[in-house]
Amino acid sequence: MTAQPVVSHEGGPLIPVPEKTPAALRVAVTRLDPAEALPRFDRHWEEATREARDTFTLTSCRAFLEHWFTWVAVHRLPDVAARLDTCERIVAESSDRAERRAASAEIGRILATAQESDR
Repeated sequence: MTAQPVVSHEGGPLIPVPEKTPAALRVAVTRLDPAEALPRFDRHWEEATREARDTFTLTSCRAFLEHWFTWVAVHRLPDVAARLDTCERIVAESSDRAERRAASAEIGRILATAQESDR
C-alpha cells in the first residue's frame, strides 16, 4: 500500500504542527508528500547523521531539523506553500528587479513565520 498525501477540504492546515524530532517530522513529511519529499528527507537525514559521526558535532542534525520543520510548517498550509512556490518562481524567472525583490522579501516573511510555529 502506497502512502497518499492528506487533502484539506476546508483550506486549513492539513496536519497539526509536529514536534521538532526526526521521527515526528518524518511522519509529517510522509503525510504531506510521500512521493517527492520523503525520499529527499531520508537522504538528507542519512547525510546529516553521517556528517555528525564524521565531525563529532550535531550541527548538521540541528540544521536538518530546522530545515524540515520549516518545510513541514509551510507545506501543512496549502495556500502558503503555493504562494512560496510562486515567489520562488518569480525570483528565478522574472526580469523585473523590483518584482524579484518583493518576492524575495515575501519568501523571507513566509519562512520566518514558519520557523516561529514551534514557539
